[in-house]
Amino acid sequence: MPDISYEFLTKFFTDYLPFSPTPSQVEVFQSDLTLVSPFLLEASLIEVKEGTKGQILKYRPNDWRPAIFSVYNRKVAEHAQLFPVFHSFENALRSTVAVTLEQHYKHARWWRAIYEELKKGGKAKNISQIGGVPLARHAAFRIGTIIQDMEGKQFPNGPVDAMMNGYEFMHDCNLGQIRQLIEEHWTIFSPKFHPLSVADFTAKFDKVREARNAVYHHRSLSGMSDVVAAAEELLDKLDFCLKFVHGKVAECEPTKLSFSVDAEKRHRTWIA
Repeated sequence: MPDISYEFLTKFFTDYLPFSPTPSQVEVFQSDLTLVSPFLLEASLIEVKEGTKGQILKYRPNDWRPAIFSVYNRKVAEHAQLFPVFHSFENALRSTVAVTLEQHYKHARWWRAIYEELKKGGKAKNISQIGGVPLARHAAFRIGTIIQDMEGKQFPNGPVDAMMNGYEFMHDCNLGQIRQLIEEHWTIFSPKFHPLSVADFTAKFDKVREARNAVYHHRSLSGMSDVVAAAEELLDKLDFCLKFVHGKVAECEPTKLSFSVDAEKRHRTWIA
């Protein structure tokens, strides 16, 4: 039974390559697909085929693999360039929510009453106030859902019980949950993101979140400039200049990585 790499190869050769590969070329490509992202490789192949380089290489079969991997590596570099954007966005939003909700509810563990209610078999919406501050039923429900998602099958003996502050709580939230907490407390957060509506905020937030997920799962990403613009706009509302921070990160000289394994023929390297 052909494996999944064979299915991808069939698609590659049938849909994209303008020549019939030799058995040895098939073997090399199939080996590649056991070690790289097939989605990023496919996007790289499409880019080579549809660009001017594809026309130049049309009758040069042996040059396709180096050309494809030159694009593949450029895409990896572009993904790496986005890491400071996602890092800045995630941490700024997580910390903003942690601090803002603690200040609003006047309680360092503002989720605790809901956790205790769930622990004894009650419903999150039974909690109508935290620290004397009214709590909307829809917000209580959302917080309860997030707690149960965090705990999973460990409930009620999961990580939430030991959390002492909002930073720890936000650390275990995924980005979608961070967005939900903001949406459910929009009257509190709207002044920070003025004049955006909650729908505008959500659209921009999700543009960054979806791009972040695509990159972290090694998929090709289009519209990088739109992603950066969305992140930049939301961060600017929080008095965070993404251009400045990204520039400072780029200026740094990180400790160089050390490698001890030299390339050999068995590594199937290429020369572009």
